[in-house]
Amino acid sequence: MQIDAILIRNCTNGNRRACNQLYKLLFSYLMNICIRYNRNYDEAGGAVNAIFLKIISNLITYDLDKPLLPWVKTIALNHLTDEFRKSKSLHSIISFNGDLNKFENVRTALDSQTSLAAKDLHKMLQALPQVSQKVFNLYAIDGFNHREIGEMLDMSEGTSKWYLHEARVRLQQMLDEEHNRTNSIRFEKSR
Repeated sequence: MQIDAILIRNCTNGNRRACNQLYKLLFSYLMNICIRYNRNYDEAGGAVNAIFLKIISNLITYDLDKPLLPWVKTIALNHLTDEFRKSKSLHSIISFNGDLNKFENVRTALDSQTSLAAKDLHKMLQALPQVSQKVFNLYAIDGFNHREIGEMLDMSEGTSKWYLHEARVRLQQMLDEEHNRTNSIRFEKSR
């Protein structure tokens, strides 16, 4: 994705076409972030719009010498965690969209040797309790530590660790069930 300084300057000057072009360039990136935190596609779309408004409003403070996407991601994650704090009910979803690095991070975080398709892992993550899912997402996917997660979600570092542990335990149970199910199917086919 190529976003040049001229486009950003035009946006800060209030050029609506430039803002529309920036929106189109950032939409899929922001949507991928938002869909991980919202079960409902419409809610994710609404979050994208709210985040983009914050981006445009704060674009004047952006340092053109630094990469744009990390700055945008920070705004997005801050917005999403603020929304979580306000509502105290999060509808998280984790979507890997084929990003192998994120998939490998999650597999490592689960301490699992099982080879699952991202779609199967996605369904398992969706089945987690909402707060456990949120903490797992922030830790395993977005790379935050427990202190940062605690600050974002208004909980102690220890509580964040507990939710991560709970998510791992439940995911391991689901992985074991899936493993047993696939082994029984293989056994029946070999008869």
